[in-house]
Amino acid sequence: MRNFFLLCIGAIVLFACAKSFEHDHKLAAKRAEEFAQAVFVRKDFENGYAMLSDSGKRYVPLEKFKETVVKSHPRNYPTKIVATDYEPMSGEKAIYIYVAGEAVGEQFNYTLTLDGTAATDYKVIRFSRGGGSSSSRQPLGK
Repeated sequence: MRNFFLLCIGAIVLFACAKSFEHDHKLAAKRAEEFAQAVFVRKDFENGYAMLSDSGKRYVPLEKFKETVVKSHPRNYPTKIVATDYEPMSGEKAIYIYVAGEAVGEQFNYTLTLDGTAATDYKVIRFSRGGGSSSSRQPLGK
């Protein structure tokens, strides 16, 4: 019985110490759209690079960033962009924002990972082409 009691106290302490972060998915979506508009629509790589989080810039120099964007768009770039869905990372200071774009005859889907919280604002850590699929993905419902 004593061991069970200690186990319960340990579990309570563990859950009490686990950090919980409050996310503002609308603010994160706004930052994702600003980044996507700059990089994918206007092709303003320098401004887009400046929007990356410090950790994103640490791992990717500007020239590699430009090269990655260009390689991920072999034929065309979108002319319109909109954030469609979000997915907070449980227990993390990060959130996924899913962005859709279009150009004449072509659809674009991106997944942007943003670092931050509702209190600290958001910056893009990384992006990838493709929309991904997840059961915890939620529509933005603007």
